[in-house]
Amino acid sequence: METASRRAHYQLTFAVLTVGVGAFALLQSLVMPVLPTLESALGTTQADITWVLTAYLLSASIFTPVMGRLGDMHGKKR
Repeated sequence: METASRRAHYQLTFAVLTVGVGAFALLQSLVMPVLPTLESALGTTQADITWVLTAYLLSASIFTPVMGRLGDMHGKKR
């Protein structure tokens, strides 16, 4: 019974994870409204500017788990 009282509250953990997922999804979609501005500022075509979005999403999808793993390996010790 004592170990159950020491455990973190599941609802709090779920709430923190939900906020994290929401923030990550928001960051991924924030680049979309800027694409027309980038297109006119760089003087390029829409096809070329979509590569900017592709590179951004690809780098985020690759580096997120890599940085998470590095944080687990070298981060705060238990």
